[in-house]
Amino acid sequence: MSITLHELMKNQNVGVELVSHRPNAPGEHTDRDPIDALPPAHEQPSYGKVFLVGAGPGDPELITLKGLRSLRKADVVVYDRLICPDLLDEAPSQARRVFAGKASAHHSMKQEEINALLITYARRGCIVVRLKGGDPFVFGRGGEEALALAQAGIPFEVVPGVSSAIAVPAYAGIPVTHRDCASTVTIVTGHDQRTHTGASPVVNWEQLAKLEGTLVIMMGVETLGQIGQRLLAGGLSPDTPAAVIQQGTLPQQKVVTGIVANIAERARAASITSPAVIVIGAVAALNDSLSWFGSAQLSSQDTSKGYHVR
Repeated sequence: MSITLHELMKNQNVGVELVSHRPNAPGEHTDRDPIDALPPAHEQPSYGKVFLVGAGPGDPELITLKGLRSLRKADVVVYDRLICPDLLDEAPSQARRVFAGKASAHHSMKQEEINALLITYARRGCIVVRLKGGDPFVFGRGGEEALALAQAGIPFEVVPGVSSAIAVPAYAGIPVTHRDCASTVTIVTGHDQRTHTGASPVVNWEQLAKLEGTLVIMMGVETLGQIGQRLLAGGLSPDTPAAVIQQGTLPQQKVVTGIVANIAERARAASITSPAVIVIGAVAALNDSLSWFGSAQLSSQDTSKGYHVR
């Protein structure tokens, strides 16, 4: 069965109200059910527990054994947009499945609502799995949710996941470190929060341009052009190898390679969209020799279009 948050209202301590909807069809995970229909897993004042689980980068086989065990004992699964839907079938058939996904400029729930939902279920004695793409503590807001749970006195456990920042480049034949050319790796968000907060830039790209090693950029497809300009302004060589990997670890994975001076143009020409991981640094050039997964490989070998499919 499945539920989705309808409205956050003041009710008792955290105040989440859910609206009932039609029963689920077999295998369906999108409808709403009332939270009041949940059978209590434990008597109060005993709380349940929340597991903040990393689902891995996309391929469902990359979830950890501990993550899988957590799913299989869940009363409730609160899941994100980028997790593989097949993983939901690993939860017990009677478990509630709650979609809490986020996309650029479109959030099905506010973060505060998600926090309140986790607290509400746990206070009803449920075993709650918060299933997140990649690792919950790497740009997954897992830290925010853990703080909310701790402040509410809710027991929780963090189950790390295989981070997209490492696994997606690996599936493109790009090791983020290599003894000959990269002894450090920097993972950074390409999402500019100024549009939401009015604050100063969250990332000093000009300063990052001066660092040696590998730069891995998450959530940066929409701002890749500006990122490249600022890296060049900071002194990064325009010939620095670069790659963009869309839908990494999945059968539809697509890789675009180039250099910092032209990677944004190549990504646009190849219609690259999120989710995608950007890699900048000498290791990106290893893709030519180490590419091992899939066939949608786009590089700089076709000069007529700026990229090559092989």
